[in-house]
Amino acid sequence: MFRWQRPDDFPPGEPSEAAIWDAIDRQDPRGDADVRDRLEQHQDMLRGRDVFHSFFARSPLLPECPPESVEFGDPSQWVSSLRLQCGEYHPLESSIAPVSWGSCEILEPAADTVEPVGQSGLLSHRQLQSTPLEWPRDSTVGRVQSPVSGYVHWARYVLQAHRGTLQTAGIYEAVYASLFDYGRLPSSWARGLVEFWDAGRGTCWIGAEEFTVTLSDLQTVSGLPVFGHHFEECVPPDEQLFQRVPSADGDRRGISVLPDVYPIALQHYRQTYRASDLSRRARASMPVEVWVRSFLQEGYLSTVGVSLHDPFGLGLQRGTVLSEETAEPTSTADRTSPGLPGVGEDLLLVGFLAVWLCTFVLPLRAGSVRCSILLPASQLAQGQRLALAPATLARIYRSLRTASEATSLELRDLTLPWQYLYGWLHLHVQGAFSVLESPAYFSERGYPTVLPLCQASSTLESERIRLFFFAPQLVTDRFALVHQTATVSLPPHQRGTVVVDGTDRRGRRTLLLRRQSLAVAEYFISMRPGWLCYRSGNTVTLEGYQPNRVARQFGYSQATAFDGRPVVPGVTDVLHMETVPQETRFFTAALTWLHLLRLGTGSSFLLAQPSSSTGVSFTRLTWVRLSFGPALEHGARRYEPRVRELGSSRGRRPRRGSSVATVERGTDTEAHTTARATAPSSPRATGVAPEPLYTETVRSPRRHASSPRASSPRMPVGVHTSPGRASSPRMPVGVHTSPGGPRESSPRLRRSDPTSFSTLDPPDDYFCPAYPGESSGAGADIVAEFTFFPEGHPTDFAGPSSAPASFPAGSASPSTALEGFEYASEISCHVPLLPDSRSADRCSHTAALLKDLIFSIDPRSPASWIEFVPTADRLLGVLASFGVSTTELVFWESLCRALEYQIRRLRDLSVLRTRVTLPELEERVTRRREAADDTHDRFDSSAVALRRHRESTSRMDTEVSELTTRVRSLWRDIKEVMSKKTDVEERRGRRGRLTSKEEQRYLALQQEMVAADSSLTQAVEELQTAQLEFQTLDEITVQLESLQARLY
Repeated sequence: MFRWQRPDDFPPGEPSEAAIWDAIDRQDPRGDADVRDRLEQHQDMLRGRDVFHSFFARSPLLPECPPESVEFGDPSQWVSSLRLQCGEYHPLESSIAPVSWGSCEILEPAADTVEPVGQSGLLSHRQLQSTPLEWPRDSTVGRVQSPVSGYVHWARYVLQAHRGTLQTAGIYEAVYASLFDYGRLPSSWARGLVEFWDAGRGTCWIGAEEFTVTLSDLQTVSGLPVFGHHFEECVPPDEQLFQRVPSADGDRRGISVLPDVYPIALQHYRQTYRASDLSRRARASMPVEVWVRSFLQEGYLSTVGVSLHDPFGLGLQRGTVLSEETAEPTSTADRTSPGLPGVGEDLLLVGFLAVWLCTFVLPLRAGSVRCSILLPASQLAQGQRLALAPATLARIYRSLRTASEATSLELRDLTLPWQYLYGWLHLHVQGAFSVLESPAYFSERGYPTVLPLCQASSTLESERIRLFFFAPQLVTDRFALVHQTATVSLPPHQRGTVVVDGTDRRGRRTLLLRRQSLAVAEYFISMRPGWLCYRSGNTVTLEGYQPNRVARQFGYSQATAFDGRPVVPGVTDVLHMETVPQETRFFTAALTWLHLLRLGTGSSFLLAQPSSSTGVSFTRLTWVRLSFGPALEHGARRYEPRVRELGSSRGRRPRRGSSVATVERGTDTEAHTTARATAPSSPRATGVAPEPLYTETVRSPRRHASSPRASSPRMPVGVHTSPGRASSPRMPVGVHTSPGGPRESSPRLRRSDPTSFSTLDPPDDYFCPAYPGESSGAGADIVAEFTFFPEGHPTDFAGPSSAPASFPAGSASPSTALEGFEYASEISCHVPLLPDSRSADRCSHTAALLKDLIFSIDPRSPASWIEFVPTADRLLGVLASFGVSTTELVFWESLCRALEYQIRRLRDLSVLRTRVTLPELEERVTRRREAADDTHDRFDSSAVALRRHRESTSRMDTEVSELTTRVRSLWRDIKEVMSKKTDVEERRGRRGRLTSKEEQRYLALQQEMVAADSSLTQAVEELQTAQLEFQTLDEITVQLESLQARLY
């Protein structure tokens, strides 16, 4: 091939593609040059060209980093078991609840170590130290952009006509979610999220715990893919825009690296911009209405409301069960394209995806479409899967950082996909939004969970929301925290199993081989720390991603998290990437993408069950109390009276299943008066702040719960009335009151300790007995009641809290009722005997029998615990009849209650009914997994061989056809070739004579050139010598003048 250099006076848009290939074909008339040489020549002729005449600001694509060129230190296990001391901490208590030891699963990198104590820098905490900042009325924070005119018609057509392409790119459900309008959602929760966002850690503080939008959460809410090719926005130079590589079909001109429709989309943007008389200074973006009008016909430029019960406007009534034909119609026979004449289908799809990305996924400025978004839009239009979720999350983190660190709330340009953040709050805050009933079609098929929010409403009371962020346990009548959501689309059979991210013997990544494994791979990526990268033009945004700080959202216990992000080479401050050289900046961006999406690391990880019990380590809770405790308590005290006033003035009603109580705050005590009792509540949602099953909760004897309890259908046990009251033959036994009723001087019950219920309010059946000398309210005759065996079934989020073995006899012990049960006593009630030495001996003997009964339980022997419940029932009834003290009776009852719960769990274990051992089951699973892997491998090999044979057959058929055509045309060319040969030989003789003359001339000119070069060298040397001498002369002159000046 030839060497081409661009002339200085060449027009910027030249040479054209046709001129480049004509020049290359002239140098390769026989077509025997290597394709790679031809493409390299094509690349050389593209350098310095700009077909758009400097209309766009160009910037190169990110460099390609081979995975084998960089090594990252991955641990062998991302989920490890650690023995932790766990507990709970809530504001207004100034202490941590008693903790217990247990073996916990934690998310690496983390350990049970002490963190250095710091000071809170949250926006909400800064407001407490100074004059509270007020949000302006016209603030755009939290405002969701409604669909523009014509978008719904356009989206419906694209979803039907290009469904396969969108599904290949992994964005079909995400585009489907953009059909609906989320612009009516209030902004109260968004402002609360900004106020409590920790910019340094990339998390949001809710009470004493950290939450954040993880990649898995964002994918669940939005449907955006986590794994794919890295996402970047730019307009590359011509040498990358038109770059071509060898094609598989043997095309002499190769195949374009970027989609062929991309230059067409850029040209359309340029023409639309010039035809709209827009400002020439802001070419990077244009109004979205102008962009839409350049694609759609006038009849489709209307605003249409979309109902969740009739997405495609088929006239369905509310309540009609949706099917695939009505929710996802694919027939386009009766539908015409909404595009203008001359707009192809590929360009129409690129234009729509540009609007979708700029208005729904990555809005940088409200109501605008930017030219740099056309690159990812073109890639998606070709079915290429892009990692949209990490880029979107990087943009969300950076915007929340900017807002939370601002000194003023005049945030005019804080444009975000707020609907995704509202969907995340809807996942983790039960009660944040009131959602109408949605069709089951979308939840059954795993559509994004943001869909129901198009018909949702929420509270406008910012004080209540702020109180929730400061102290969630104080607003449990309205909101409840959900750590791990059950909406993650993971294969059910892999839940609770250890998965290895490895490679097979062919070097393929195992997480991408089998069906439904992509969801596991994306979930694994969201579990690892790293850097989130968003690149737009010359700007690179890096935000830290640390899921190990929110391990409870993945179903693990929270320990002290370490910084697992890799060191960024060549960058000292990731917040000011503009100061880094461009080459280093782009290489860093490519490296962070490679680190985040890496697979085949050989590490193992555990997929936790949705109902896994989690906790927080004592050392971390101590750090939270020391660092954030004063601010949390200050905020809770400030907003709790305001919320109470809101509740009383507006007639706030409690949630279903809770009792109505009037609370009067004092300095140290609270008076509780039960107004009425309601029906028991329905089971709560799975995963709502469960208390760890291994936690043993012990409350201080000075704190007593006073939460009223729904009256039991049975007679309460454990209550003694005054002697002056009429008593039945089967009088309740357990707690005595004074003969004259409650004394005025007796201390009132204090507010119940919330530490044992995590972030939930106490359940409806929770109660705590009062003790002799204390009253539960003015005029109350029955002081307390307690029950034993449950009649209902446990809910998914509850766990037992048993009294420890070291519980001191005779001390005040709170009841440890299991959450989720409704208890009614089955203890036979007896008239107590008068206390004497004989009854004391009987009580001791009965307690010893009860102790022997408990110690006789063998979990592996059903015969040892099958009769535990009736036997314990009788022994407890005997203890009550012998007049045992209330404290001791409560202790034995709580202990038996915890054991009865464990026995219920034992009855559900199938391994006790079979003779199969765990090693046998593991061996069976191993054999079947090996058989399945072998079958999958053979199937993959067969598919590859079949595809290879079909491709080979197709190529041979094409080759046979070409050879046949060539043989038929050869006889026509023989005479012409012989004639050409004679002519060429004659011209060759003439050319030989000219060559001889030119060689002689060449030798003469070579000698002349040597002489000229020698003369030039001599002249240069003389010039340099003269320059040195003149310089010396100037120095002498200056020295002489200075000497002469000294004479004066």
